[in-house]
Amino acid sequence: MGALVLTGVEKKFDGAVACSGIDLAIDEGEFFTFLGPSGCGKTTILRLIAGFLTPGKGSIYLGEREITHLEAEKRGVGMVFQNYALFPFLTVYENIAYGLKLQKRPGREVRSTVGRYMEMVGLSGFEKRGISELSGGEQQRVALARSLVTEPRVLLLDEPLSNLDARLRDKMRLEIKSLQKTLGITTIFVTHDQTEALTLSDRIAVFDKGRCEQVGTPQELYSHPANAFVAGFLGDTNLFEAAVEHGMAHLSSGIALRLPPPCKRGRFVSVRPQDISLAMTDPGGPNTFKGTLEETQMNGAWVEHVVAVKGLIFRAISLNTMEHRLGLNPGDDLFLSIPERGITLLDR
Repeated sequence: MGALVLTGVEKKFDGAVACSGIDLAIDEGEFFTFLGPSGCGKTTILRLIAGFLTPGKGSIYLGEREITHLEAEKRGVGMVFQNYALFPFLTVYENIAYGLKLQKRPGREVRSTVGRYMEMVGLSGFEKRGISELSGGEQQRVALARSLVTEPRVLLLDEPLSNLDARLRDKMRLEIKSLQKTLGITTIFVTHDQTEALTLSDRIAVFDKGRCEQVGTPQELYSHPANAFVAGFLGDTNLFEAAVEHGMAHLSSGIALRLPPPCKRGRFVSVRPQDISLAMTDPGGPNTFKGTLEETQMNGAWVEHVVAVKGLIFRAISLNTMEHRLGLNPGDDLFLSIPERGITLLDR
């Protein structure tokens, strides 16, 4: 049995299903991410694990012990909330020490443990600061230290980076991953941000409408999505309805794509933007089409091109290097090529 196991978990609110049929096994020391759009049930599942909610069906195990109906404070689970939920009337030290004092730990142990975790999250010297005197990143560190100081078996992080600016979010992402690996603590991270999920996770569970669509490593989910929803949510993709027959995928506009053998069935064609190549002259070969450049967006290290082909819009991404710069302007004609191995057939 894994460090944390959910079997057949379901939760309803006033008859509406928040999550259903949740079966997950999270390994000891794993950084596991719940990914999905707002309202998909991921935070509900996190609160079920924390003990703030009770499932209508199913069971939750931590190690060999069932915790489905156990009080939150007895579970050995720490949680960092989206808004951090710090006590504004307490100092940094008092916030971090709060859980230890509830456990009636000896004063010397409290001081030693709080000092160790404050140093670990880079807050040494902040003991007497008020919460209102801290930046967003510093408040997040306080929340992390407060959750970790009681040394829980599982750490739950509910979108802890969503209130930070982009640069600080990138920095804290690296710090959280490093801290988790140092401590070896089993961690569940909730986010709707695919970049956070891909860069932080050992494994990811993708949710939609209260159900788990797929579980796997970032590479597995990105390269082999189970369905059209996963392909579209985890990374950018060109997604088109298609009719498949005789090794060809026929799109609505009359475009026919040669498929890689063995030919599978599927209602949708998925092509990642970075797998599409563009050229000013016809390179020949299968799956090459003449199109018109609609728009170009420069995003620093890479460039996104929007290309119209027979009424369909394709998005292609290339590196912003001298070698890949085409020097094209909106309205120019060009040729778009899709390699057979870059085509994935999906259902739903």
